Amino acid sequence: MINIFRRNLGVKVVSFLFAILFWLFVMNQGTPGTPMHEQTLTIPLVASGLPENMVVMTQLPEVRVRLQGINPSANIKNIYAQIDLTGGEPGEKSYIIKVNTPVGTNVVDVQPASIQLQLDTVQEKLVSVESIVTGVPAEGYQLGTTFLKPSAVNVRGPSSILSTLIKVTVEFSVTGANETVQISRPLSFRDKEGKPIYGPNPNVAILSAFPSTVDVIAPVLAKGLSSKMIPLKVTSSGKPAPGKTLRALVPSPIRVEIFGTDQALKGFDSLNLGPVDITDLREDKVFQIPIDKVALPKGVTFKAGTTLSVVAQIGQGVVQKEIPGVEVQIRNLDIGLEIGQSVPPVNLVVEGLPEILKDVTATQVQLWVDAAGQLAGTYDNSKVYWQLPPGVTIPTAPQVNYILKDKLPKGAE
Repeated sequence: MINIFRRNLGVKVVSFLFAILFWLFVMNQGTPGTPMHEQTLTIPLVASGLPENMVVMTQLPEVRVRLQGINPSANIKNIYAQIDLTGGEPGEKSYIIKVNTPVGTNVVDVQPASIQLQLDTVQEKLVSVESIVTGVPAEGYQLGTTFLKPSAVNVRGPSSILSTLIKVTVEFSVTGANETVQISRPLSFRDKEGKPIYGPNPNVAILSAFPSTVDVIAPVLAKGLSSKMIPLKVTSSGKPAPGKTLRALVPSPIRVEIFGTDQALKGFDSLNLGPVDITDLREDKVFQIPIDKVALPKGVTFKAGTTLSVVAQIGQGVVQKEIPGVEVQIRNLDIGLEIGQSVPPVNLVVEGLPEILKDVTATQVQLWVDAAGQLAGTYDNSKVYWQLPPGVTIPTAPQVNYILKDKLPKGAE
């Protein structure tokens, strides 16, 4: 047997090596009819090229793709399905799904191969805000009228959804409260039936609002009392420093909450602060107004913690400016008269704040005399009427001279 094994040993060894090499070649290259290594993946579907004024109203599904010859070192995250929405228009349309793969990888099958998508235009709408209150105040207390700021917001979203949106809501709790609740809360969106509005993907907001939050003031007061929001008004005394003027008096807050019985609050619709003394002020100043110095009707009180202040805004005073060459018209001239001597242009002196006067020109000013009912003759020191831009005045009205004469008959010299 040993002799038989040793017979033609070299040929046998070479044949064995060739057999191994051929087996390796078949395993790596395959034989006719034998597929290369395949792998099935579930990959995300992304949309590209969507116009800014459009939105996808269909939730994008995941895609199952069968790949052949995938490189083991390839990053799976770089394999994804894609649809091109460039030039998309409102309505439903079918889109082809394409798969992004590494170089050398073949796509054998894609499920689904296409998808039906609904697109919609993006619009904006002003919508009122409504409060939803949960819970009850502490024993012996009651909830007054809730104040929302702002009371309406600008909502942006698909036109098909905006058409069903009649309000946005803000929710807050007054459980156990024994004083006014002041809080900033996010907005939520509800349809005509009061149900929350969601987009195709409940985890992604389909609507947005500006502002996105609302300030809530919910008065909580002792039972038997009512609350009311009233505006503040401000007066001043004295004069600012020479060359300066009072531009504005601004109260803070603009509105204040008061409490009292219905009878005490009846007819009390505003609150006057001041006067604040602006004597010789050269710049803006904040005046703190002590609460105990403000006169309220009997039985009316401020909310606890209320603070009041007034800002006096001081700026440069009124200045003068000369506008040369302003034309003066003669209006309402009788049909039988004509102008014998027109009014020459005047150099007009006007007054106003510097920021207003700096851009005023002769073309923005109209001057005229009224010749209604006048006869032929000479008119000296005649009254001039004018029309000026807002904030501009004339310290001294100009007077002009002109002559009217009878029209000559046609053909007469």
